[in-house]
Amino acid sequence: MLEPILIQQTSDTPKVELDMEKGVFLFEGKSLPEDVFKFYTPVQQWFSEYVSQANNQTEIVFNLDYFNSSSARFIVKILIGLEPLCEEGKNVHVTWYYSQDDELMYDRGVELKSVLKLPFDVVLK
Repeated sequence: MLEPILIQQTSDTPKVELDMEKGVFLFEGKSLPEDVFKFYTPVQQWFSEYVSQANNQTEIVFNLDYFNSSSARFIVKILIGLEPLCEEGKNVHVTWYYSQDDELMYDRGVELKSVLKLPFDVVLK
């Protein structure tokens, strides 16, 4: 079983909780790390390993207030990497939260939903 990852939220980086036992993976806050590769590479590697031993039920929750284009590339890579789980018949679901007055985050969620082959809900907070 993979070791959990817990990254505390800062003013520039999101809270990230990756705990295989819980089966719910959380990204929360703002994502504009100074070194996006340093921040997201361990997260992406964790998910790459997760796919080979994934739970039958996987829930990914994004409750982001903002993310930059560099973060977006990693988020998309992580999510595309989970698509094979659906093909194997595993239950994968993404929930993308947005605030009522945040049209940009709503649009980004809708855009991601349209390009991914994952069950994906865009939900008002």
